[in-house]
Amino acid sequence: MRTLSVKPPRGAGQVRLVRIGAEASPVDLQPCGGTHVARTGEIGPVTVTKLENKGKQNRRVYITLEG
Repeated sequence: MRTLSVKPPRGAGQVRLVRIGAEASPVDLQPCGGTHVARTGEIGPVTVTKLENKGKQNRRVYITLEG
């Protein structure tokens, strides 16, 4: 499921963006929320447990980290 690409806020300072997928066609691009990993493979298996429709272009995704 593709989410909207997010631009960093304007102002002083920097915001780290996390891109999942190839640079030319990313699956998702979001500002980093805190936990830093070098690559998604460090996270381990992820299971999507629930999807909720929160409007025309908004979805809530519930995940479980395994291991």
